[in-house]
Amino acid sequence: MFIKLKAVFTALLLLSVLTLSEARAEMSEETWHSEAEESSSESGAVQEHPEGLCVSAENDSLRLLVDYNSGVFGVENRQNGYIWWSSPQDSESDPVATQVVKDELMSSVLLRYGVPEKRSDNNLLRRSDFDIEIADIPNGIRINYSSDAGFEFPVEYTLGKDFLSAELKVSEIREKNTSNIATEIVLLGSMGAGSSDENGYFVIPDGSGALVRFNNNRTVRSDAYSQMIYGRNITAVPETRGAVTEQICFPMYATVKKDNALLAVAVKGDSDAYISAEVSGQSNSSYNLCNFTFILRNKDSYSMTGSAEKLTVFERGKIKSDDIEVHFYPLSKKDIDYTDIAERYRQYLTEDCGVEKSAEENYNSLYVDLYGGTMKKKSVLGIPVNSEQVLTSYSEAEKILSELTENGADRMTVTYNNWTDDGIRGKVDTAEKPSGKLGGKSKFSEFQEFADRSNILLYPIIGGTEFSSGNGYGYFSDTAVRVSGAYSEITDYDLAFGVPDTLSKNFSLLSPSVFGKVFSDTAENCTKNGINGISAGSFAYSLYGDYGKKSVSRYITENTVKEGLEKLKEVLSDGLLVPCANSYVLPYASHVTNVPSESSRFDIFDEDIPFFQLVLHGLIPYSSEAVNGSPDFERAVLTAVATGSCLHCDMIYSTPDLLQNTRLDGLFYAYFKSRAEKIALYYKLTDEVYKNTSSSTITDYVREGSTITTVYSNGTVVKTDLENLTVDFNGKIISIN
Repeated sequence: MFIKLKAVFTALLLLSVLTLSEARAEMSEETWHSEAEESSSESGAVQEHPEGLCVSAENDSLRLLVDYNSGVFGVENRQNGYIWWSSPQDSESDPVATQVVKDELMSSVLLRYGVPEKRSDNNLLRRSDFDIEIADIPNGIRINYSSDAGFEFPVEYTLGKDFLSAELKVSEIREKNTSNIATEIVLLGSMGAGSSDENGYFVIPDGSGALVRFNNNRTVRSDAYSQMIYGRNITAVPETRGAVTEQICFPMYATVKKDNALLAVAVKGDSDAYISAEVSGQSNSSYNLCNFTFILRNKDSYSMTGSAEKLTVFERGKIKSDDIEVHFYPLSKKDIDYTDIAERYRQYLTEDCGVEKSAEENYNSLYVDLYGGTMKKKSVLGIPVNSEQVLTSYSEAEKILSELTENGADRMTVTYNNWTDDGIRGKVDTAEKPSGKLGGKSKFSEFQEFADRSNILLYPIIGGTEFSSGNGYGYFSDTAVRVSGAYSEITDYDLAFGVPDTLSKNFSLLSPSVFGKVFSDTAENCTKNGINGISAGSFAYSLYGDYGKKSVSRYITENTVKEGLEKLKEVLSDGLLVPCANSYVLPYASHVTNVPSESSRFDIFDEDIPFFQLVLHGLIPYSSEAVNGSPDFERAVLTAVATGSCLHCDMIYSTPDLLQNTRLDGLFYAYFKSRAEKIALYYKLTDEVYKNTSSSTITDYVREGSTITTVYSNGTVVKTDLENLTVDFNGKIISIN
């Protein structure tokens, strides 16, 4: 069936309701009422279907209902009859929204495009700007969108086993007007929208995780939420330092409405996408909205000398981003909440992404980050000279770990930062040889032997994405290039004013085009030096492109990193440790460290949740951020216990005064003598809690005032009191006062 029309909705179509037997004669009245009666006992009244809808596809879990005149469709959860609509049913009568906003609410696709000659990308195509053709395909429909602006592309909406898939192949996007280029696209941006009279919330994987409750009245003092998945594209260096934010590591969000939830996962296109959320009023409508926006072409801005006006430039050539595919998983359960969302997303990671369970029973480990050295300016005959400053030599590292062991830390997982001369000097570090300043190869071998004897897993870090020329990598040949054509340099910012610090030395951003060489050299050097485990460092969480002649998109970078980590995993018997891991590196991770304990705390957020931990617990062992780096040490320890995060600390052997005027001056808290004994004590006190729950998933997490109750799948209940500094573990009280 093909129908060509201008996509014009009518309020009558969306407001008129009939039973499904009236909407489509092919379904018998007996069948519909039978299913409705079964589901009504679980979720209340079954939603009725607007006139004109037909069943396009169905399986044991879902039913796709389509209006072939308008392109509106709904996904019915056959377990309880609840329908998730592609557009809000009564958006045409929204008393708050203008007609333009109503048009956006009713659009299954929004396309932003740029006009390079005018240096502009403020052009948005909505429902009324598209002609559409609808065709039946196996398991769903294919809608072809075309516009007077010269854009034409198809999107397929199909049913999977328990999800709706919206898929767009970027190679099929036609740009027939040479003056216009597609820059961003939103698929089903209004799906799951919450109205002003509904209770519910969005789950946002920002940092540890956050909730945005519907209609929370954050319209005056807060902006809408919009953050890049896997962090901003750091190739475009900002002129001023932005707000410090946590990273989005999972390409998903979810909508929860009483007994129903909708999990949205960016299966493809996640490397160039961001998540947006806005509540009613803030969205210029009565609706609460959350969605993905996919970047098709990156842009940059620069100022001409003598002019304050900024010029916008776009990524050249054809679209280089990945294809786009979003899966929407309708879920239902009495009083469903974010723990159920975490469970389904964990299932997605294991079944669809190849993440294997590595969490062991009866497991606990203290995670320790050691720092070998750094560059420091010193005066030589009155002349400032950069020289290597030793912070923790190999023999001193052994002393730190020995003291921790003596005080009760009987199992440790250790990351060694800046352990080679290349690492200390800020060059690309491929684990070629240990630092002579820290003791040389013989002392490093002794340290490795000590670790083996002491039940310590050692993960020297490789680096990195920020570099100084040398070691075979040069500024002009291996620095990533911005869309504007300038080299990307990592800038230190003045703490007071947030502008670039002209006195500090800039580091270059390593082009992803040479990542493959870095990983190959590292694998070879690890084998040569008898290294059994490596920390992937910034490769685990830093995703960016190179927009010069080498033309490397974030999507290609992601694949390069995955291939490199796979190569390393094959030669490392102890596997890979990854800090603050983006989801695509999880299949290669034996340990995940520095898991954030909070979100970015945007004003639109109502509360933080440990969503990252809920997904990972019982799947991969992970640690908290450094607890000794927190201004409230004991509270950080208890928060880690409450979220099942193994304790983690930063340590240096030298006194903190040696950090002054170095890139590591933020580690002032890491002097081992000040906290080593206490950290080991807390590890020992909470050891039984961790070992009892290490391979179990978290099934419930409730915070009431200062008390957090965490329930595990093996039945263990842990109550953490942040005020009284106690842990109630199955009735046993542990105090960390």
